[in-house]
Amino acid sequence: MPQPLTGPLVGQHILVTRPAGQAASLIAGIEQLGGRATHIPFLAINPVADLRALEAIRRRLTSYQACLFISANAVQSAWPTLTAQQPWPEPLTAAVVGPGTAQVLRGLGVSRVVLPEARYDSEGLLALPFFAPDQCQGRAFALIRGEGGRDLIARTLQERGAQVDEASAYERSLHPDAIHSVQQLVCQDMPSAMLVTSSESLQRLLIAAPADLVRAIQQLPVIAPHERIAQAARASGFAQAFVSAGGDEGILKFMQTYNGSSFTDAPGMDVL
Repeated sequence: MPQPLTGPLVGQHILVTRPAGQAASLIAGIEQLGGRATHIPFLAINPVADLRALEAIRRRLTSYQACLFISANAVQSAWPTLTAQQPWPEPLTAAVVGPGTAQVLRGLGVSRVVLPEARYDSEGLLALPFFAPDQCQGRAFALIRGEGGRDLIARTLQERGAQVDEASAYERSLHPDAIHSVQQLVCQDMPSAMLVTSSESLQRLLIAAPADLVRAIQQLPVIAPHERIAQAARASGFAQAFVSAGGDEGILKFMQTYNGSSFTDAPGMDVL
């Protein structure tokens, strides 16, 4: 794709760290803003081997008030099992944390999707009227997630009187090529900023990377779509962590405020 000669990101090189298959729209958006983007996935996403919990949810799918998907990875990993014997039940509501996951579900033909209007996290989802205590009492929900992670949603729904059936659909691990690829990039074409959409991905890389590489990438400004991710970056030694809105649209809108000199000077950016 030819680089535009004008735009807020002209002369800037952004390292995008999302998993494989999930960065195309961000890369295209960065390039449309005049920047260059390099995609190095920090995490590898693999379906779990044990599908028994997912299969149990599939058998009960029509009985749930809603099926909650914690991420787009959860949808993509669980979908073949959930729809192996019958299509998605049209009346069933899917609940998601952010617009990217909602987009994946709608692309699969799910018409009933609820998500927060602004705060794209577990707290934002739980604040919806759909999950008010009187809507949870005595009702059953399915929760599809990755191995590990926060248990806030399940715990809160249970406290509100709901039954929650959980299933892990995927596992996360450090991408086997991540460290070597980042080393090459730092030596040959140092980025001007790094886009991090998962605190776990950053932490896994920092734990496994050699000390000189850690010191090098700690000099990069981090752009994150949630304060929690930015806080984790700062706690890991990054001096600059900027917070955008959530989703691809929010991240790219945030980048439009960049003034072309440095992220420190960019107007409209919150630094933690």
